[in-house]
Amino acid sequence: MASVSDLRIVLLGKNGSENSRVANTILGRAAFHREAPFYSQQYSMRISAEVEERHITVINTHLLQPNFPQGVIIQEVKDCVRRSAPGPHAFLVILQYSNFSENDRQRVKYVLNLFSYQAMKHTVVLSTDEEPRGYMYMSYKCTNKAIHNLIKECGEGHLKFNTISTGWRSEMFGRIEEILKKECEEFLICDVYEDEGDEASVDEDLSRSGASVTGDEKEKKDIKTGRDGGVTTTGKAKLNIVLCGNDSTLKNSVSKIFRGKMIKSQKEMSKVCVKKEGKINGRQISVLELPALTRLSEEEVMCQTHRCLFLCDPGVHLFILVTPVSPLTNEDKAEMEKIKEIFYSNEHFMVLFITELTVDKSVTDFVASTESQRVVSLYGSWCSVMGLKDQRNSEQISDLFDYIKSMKIEPYSLLTYMRAQEKRVRHEEKLRVRDNEEEIETLNPEGVKLNLVVCGSNRELKSFISNLLLNQSERRSELSSECVRRDVELHGRLISLVELPALFNTQLSEEEVMHQTHRCVSLCHPGVHVFIIIIPESPISNEDKAEIEKIQRIFSSRINKHIMILIKQNSEHQTEKLNEETQSVIESFGGRHHFIGPKTQVSVLMEKLEQMVEENSGVCFSTKTLMDAQMHSLEMWFQSQGALQKLNTFHNS
Repeated sequence: MASVSDLRIVLLGKNGSENSRVANTILGRAAFHREAPFYSQQYSMRISAEVEERHITVINTHLLQPNFPQGVIIQEVKDCVRRSAPGPHAFLVILQYSNFSENDRQRVKYVLNLFSYQAMKHTVVLSTDEEPRGYMYMSYKCTNKAIHNLIKECGEGHLKFNTISTGWRSEMFGRIEEILKKECEEFLICDVYEDEGDEASVDEDLSRSGASVTGDEKEKKDIKTGRDGGVTTTGKAKLNIVLCGNDSTLKNSVSKIFRGKMIKSQKEMSKVCVKKEGKINGRQISVLELPALTRLSEEEVMCQTHRCLFLCDPGVHLFILVTPVSPLTNEDKAEMEKIKEIFYSNEHFMVLFITELTVDKSVTDFVASTESQRVVSLYGSWCSVMGLKDQRNSEQISDLFDYIKSMKIEPYSLLTYMRAQEKRVRHEEKLRVRDNEEEIETLNPEGVKLNLVVCGSNRELKSFISNLLLNQSERRSELSSECVRRDVELHGRLISLVELPALFNTQLSEEEVMHQTHRCVSLCHPGVHVFIIIIPESPISNEDKAEIEKIQRIFSSRINKHIMILIKQNSEHQTEKLNEETQSVIESFGGRHHFIGPKTQVSVLMEKLEQMVEENSGVCFSTKTLMDAQMHSLEMWFQSQGALQKLNTFHNS
């Protein structure tokens, strides 16, 4: 019987903000952010605390988020099982009467069954809003029984969340204790484990036997599990390797060779990262197969890119581009370009040429050819060749692993990825800046230039202010997902103006949003003097507010001293009276604002902008400022998640 002083609780709920609110109340502190960064929204997080003389571990998941692919859900369940090792004590389903359907109930049951067919018996339902009463209640009962049916299926285990009194928390601990006593279990044994025997992929059906499968007994002796569920290995340091490329079957074969497994004749095709553990020559390794990125949507590319980095702790020691010993197809070339664009690193990559049989002279000649070496040069200068049926593979692989560990290179982590995006944007804009330098010097020999970025959700308003500042006639507003830059000389000063596309509620993926924010700053070499946010005179819409919040969240409070808010007035009889909501928005950005309308004089507005630049002593918001702000934001987020020892270390247990 498990001691009630040590409880591991898995949270399930489709409202991330409510999940975090409940988790924080359970732990008695603001441990989870109500709004986590975009790159963490598809990964479970675990935090522990001492609560009511108990050691409580909360694993906060996003498994009930709509539109998650099945493969992603299954893999996330596996990750959650590792985080709750040796097994969770209970599941807490967090729901709202105002937003819970029969489909949601079926999704809850599906996810719980992925953990174990016994998981429903270990589940408590927690509602965070009030159940409708009176006539509304009767109508609700007739049309929506999803919550009541779920509560019944979970053994009538239902609690009501209360922010004022935490009595429900003590009651929840007591109910979990009763469940464990009734089921005669120390904790729930989950069905989902890394299967080292048959190498089942995340898309295959899961066993419902109830038995735990954790690999062969020999490998178990070399793995130690600490109290917090973390996994450490004895002997040589563990290696994290990511296999990428267009050919999924080749990647799977290489993965098995690396882990000392037999190669089976089968075709592999997956749209999710597949991670396998193994041990070869006394070294524990993780081999992750990255799906072909050109076959995914932009959103899926971002998800799988971030996921592969999350699954590698403390980072990827080596990316291996797997390619056949044969002429490249257009698909192969497109995949290589995509990989290069996303990870943007030479020192963490090598190219591995694969032949079906053994390595002979024809193979080595092919690798030495101009076309093959051109591929190698894209990723640095390191390449190797391997035959799938070559008897020398074991020795070659051992030498490869030893060489990887001898490399004095920091593992490629999420932080490395973010820095790589900054380097990529700088490189892309370097040529643009170089091309424009001669024109800039001709227009304004003194080099006194004012860099402006126009932001906002309303493209007509952005077009209006752009035309006004650039002294151009009204042009038709065009919907663009790319930053647009225009240069002009105005009142003896060169103006560079960039229109930033709307960042909220657009077709842009989160990755593209980050790319465009970096791009808008890079276009303004050496940085942005003034960010102009233009809003209408009428009450601010929800879309405007969401856009403003996103701008401040991405650029951080460091943008405030560079913000000028322009209020567009349509009436000729202008007033400088502000409603309370607009005033609040202006104050949140430092208080600078200016009214513009049909009779606005550009010279007056320019004076205000130049005065602002003088107040900032000419200091601009540079790409370094943006990167530092995002690094600080990431650091604070990691600290809130308990990762104080090393910023680029992610839990994989």
